[in-house]
Amino acid sequence: MIRSLLAALLGWLVPGLGHLVVGRPAKALYFAVLVLGLFGLGMFLGEGASVSAVRYPFHVYGQYGAAIPAWLAETYWGVVTTGRTIDMLELGVVFTTVAGIMNVIVVVDAYETGRRDELGA
Repeated sequence: MIRSLLAALLGWLVPGLGHLVVGRPAKALYFAVLVLGLFGLGMFLGEGASVSAVRYPFHVYGQYGAAIPAWLAETYWGVVTTGRTIDMLELGVVFTTVAGIMNVIVVVDAYETGRRDELGA
């Protein structure tokens, strides 16, 4: 029970880390690349302005499903104003939000995988 809870917490903080804790390195790598890649693509498309609690107060809840990457993006780029129009900003916001929500699903999978292993199923 403790290991699966730890996997869920670490998987939320760093995408893919939960599966590494429960002994699934291939899944860990796959999910880390998938979630972080999607999040990074959203940041690229939005030119760093995709994660901002001030500009997008509702989207940030989904984005914080990818805890540390979203926190870093909010801390370092969330307050930057460009003074110009960013063509793909909305798409970047959607990509980062979907990446956060996807990570929540990955966290649940890491927890369930760890729980199944602990029960010996």
